[in-house]
Amino acid sequence: MFIQETKAVVDYLETRARGFAQGCKKVYVSVSGGVDSAVVVTILCRAFGPENVVALYRDLRSNPKHLADVKDLQKALGFKFANLDLNAYYDNVLRKLREQLVPQDFEWCDEGTDEAKEKGWENGYASLKSRAVVPIAGFLAKVIDRGRGRIFGTGNAEEDLIFRFYDKYGDGAVDNNLLVGLFKVEVRQLALWFAKEYGADVFRKIAEKIPSPDLKANGDAHNDEDELSDWARQASFNIRLSYGNLKEEGNIAWVTREDFDRGIITGERKTFPVAELAQMFDYNEEQIQLVKFARLAERTTRHKEGNAPGVTRQELRQQNLVD
Repeated sequence: MFIQETKAVVDYLETRARGFAQGCKKVYVSVSGGVDSAVVVTILCRAFGPENVVALYRDLRSNPKHLADVKDLQKALGFKFANLDLNAYYDNVLRKLREQLVPQDFEWCDEGTDEAKEKGWENGYASLKSRAVVPIAGFLAKVIDRGRGRIFGTGNAEEDLIFRFYDKYGDGAVDNNLLVGLFKVEVRQLALWFAKEYGADVFRKIAEKIPSPDLKANGDAHNDEDELSDWARQASFNIRLSYGNLKEEGNIAWVTREDFDRGIITGERKTFPVAELAQMFDYNEEQIQLVKFARLAERTTRHKEGNAPGVTRQELRQQNLVD
């Protein structure tokens, strides 16, 4: 959690944002209606001026409430904003693929069917949605600033580090990441501070949302906590993964923090038997399960290594901004 006043954290992130965009006057960010992108676009508006920030929302079977929140956010901040409906493009790509591949005895699973879920196609459809905006983001980032530009990422510590809960060539295709050193509860706290700073309730509304990538055309039924928990269950771990709430960290933050502090997943104790760690640090059964699953998740997603430069937890600690 924050050690100094929230404004000190915001001021520091503004400074780092300008550093990441060195040589650029205008910057780009994809906005989803979630708390992470809401906080990033706000920091960018403060750092560069809203007239120099371009944000894009992409509609691909998306829940309309997220677009409504982004529009309210834009009214509060004044950044340049485009809403891109990619549904026709998406449908056309899939139709052409099916028309050409099915006659060649290629097995096809339609989106939203039980068969698609069973055979892994559900993840393929989600990946296509995540990656569809990437070339457009690259185009906008370049043309807004004389061929330069930066794509600002929106992932937090709980998503981007141990679990790497992003599509490497989708929402992970960014030039930097301001929030990679912050836990979800801290990002939510920034949003609540912005709600007061700007007198805009949309920040509070967004902070209270269930974290969701909104990639499976079923609204909040596709949310981060459920997907991570399903992953754990499929790996035979009986645990529920949580980001916590507006005031408290969840167990995802707990295991990430344990790695920061004790190196149990990626650091000096990453090879220690979990039973030994449990004795050393007095872990309960749920915590033992979390450590085991986090180690599995880290190994499984290691192919995504090479994150964009970000404001790390270690850096924030050195600045005496977080615990």
